[in-house]
Amino acid sequence: MLGTALSTSHSSARALTADGSTPAGPATSSVSGSTAGTASSAATSSTSEAAVESPSVATTSASADTKAPDSATPVPSVAHPAANPASSGPAGAGAGPVSTVDSSAPQTGPPAGRPFGGTPAVGVLFLAGSGVANHFCSASVVHSTAGNLVITAGHCVYSDGPKQNVAFAPGYHDGQTPYGTWTVTRIVVSDGWRGSHNEAEDVAFLQVAPSGSGASLESVTGADQIGFNRGFGMPVTVPAYPLGSDTPITCVAPAVKYSATQTEWDCRGYPDGTSGAPFLTDVDAGGAKGTVIGVIGGYQQGGDTPDVSYSAYFGNAVQALYQTAAAQ
Repeated sequence: MLGTALSTSHSSARALTADGSTPAGPATSSVSGSTAGTASSAATSSTSEAAVESPSVATTSASADTKAPDSATPVPSVAHPAANPASSGPAGAGAGPVSTVDSSAPQTGPPAGRPFGGTPAVGVLFLAGSGVANHFCSASVVHSTAGNLVITAGHCVYSDGPKQNVAFAPGYHDGQTPYGTWTVTRIVVSDGWRGSHNEAEDVAFLQVAPSGSGASLESVTGADQIGFNRGFGMPVTVPAYPLGSDTPITCVAPAVKYSATQTEWDCRGYPDGTSGAPFLTDVDAGGAKGTVIGVIGGYQQGGDTPDVSYSAYFGNAVQALYQTAAAQ
């Protein structure tokens, strides 16, 4: 478990390139716009294994994470209590498979994640060549001018250095990749995360290559908006992918204040693999799009148990990181 001392210093963002250098950063500016509509047909992107950035080694390694494994290699089923299908969440296309728990158990305490059919803008991270079934974290598409931006937790993609050959499968379910797989070409983390794994900055933005036809990711899947300094207490929906599961889960619960830099979210049944899943507010009537105000990560790298999750608070530091990533 990482400590609870949370730095509030705002470090500059660092985009990491394949040759190990740090490119000169563009001037940062706020990027906004309306949510792109979901493409009516799926497009399969390039799946070539472009090597992602290889910077100098970070000075501090992250501790073992209970929400995301240290690698994307296959692992045994996690010894965590599974979710009871209790709470409501965004409706997805298609019905989820059966729950792994006794549905007759009494429903007490926080709500529980339930299987659903997924949503186009939320998916899984995996290593190209290992197979999407070996996904290791959750992630989601956020709006940008270029339409190529994905958000996840920093600890999912950067420990001693950036993960190599990362790919993204949006809308993944039941072994299917209806919107293709997309090669990650750049990982953007803050200096605070890169240098000391500051839990207040456990956020990463991923840029992906266009599809083989030149289409942007956002033009195929649509995108969530992203919000900053939204405060605490509002209900959020969290679509996520447990490790080893072909089926996403979802749950709605309040995102409450844990500390000045951390948000707590109590929903049962969010084990390993759910790191990076978005905290969505302002979810539309169809349950497919919303505004990201957090991702599972931060304190304890997302939580030491599957029943309590955390996110770094999306304040000025995360906003600056987003502006840097979206401007490139």
